[in-house]
Amino acid sequence: MSPPPRVLIVEDEPAIRHGLVELLRTQSFELELASDGHEAQIKLSTNHYDLVLLDWMLPGVDGLTLLQRLRARGDLTPVLMLTARGAEADVVAGIDAGADDYVTKPFGIRELIARVRGLLRRVRPPAPQASFRVGEVTVDLARLVITWPEGQVDLTSREGLILEYLRARPGVAVTREALLTDVWGYHDGSIRTRTVDVHILQLRGKLRTVPGGDDWIGTVRGRGYRFEAEAR
Repeated sequence: MSPPPRVLIVEDEPAIRHGLVELLRTQSFELELASDGHEAQIKLSTNHYDLVLLDWMLPGVDGLTLLQRLRARGDLTPVLMLTARGAEADVVAGIDAGADDYVTKPFGIRELIARVRGLLRRVRPPAPQASFRVGEVTVDLARLVITWPEGQVDLTSREGLILEYLRARPGVAVTREALLTDVWGYHDGSIRTRTVDVHILQLRGKLRTVPGGDDWIGTVRGRGYRFEAEAR
């Protein structure tokens, strides 16, 4: 039998932290706690976790800075942001820093469990071994990098998974529900979240720096997205 998933809860409000512990204990997870950014940073540098529940507003080192430092050193541990900041600019900032998903406080129990289990199903996903070319541009999905003669842009692990999923279905309209189910691992694709749209927004922003990349991902009104580049 495989060991239970190890989850680090980083939350400074005692009532919320206690509630998360009581909730996640029912799922038989192995839990560790941190009440501020400095404590979390130490734990993350010395231990392995399968998932981090990370509050945005923390004393010491805030959640966004902690996440940026985690990703800067190449740590791809899935991170679910817990935030009272629901404005689109804040959500974009969190995902741009490397968050895999986010929930806005107050959140429902069933929704949180679904998000946690979905991200755990994607823990350490096998790196895609594929690479492909679009004109003079090479996309290396194993190294998560796009290169062309004059430049380079790096992808997050989630952006790589999205791009590979769309590329494998050229010209096909892929729904947000399909992406939530197959890329995020949420069995219930009806979960209400804008995380797909925000990740696509960030990915498109990077592709705009790539020659011709502005036309790679199209929007299908009322459906979702599709890969429109001629790859080989």
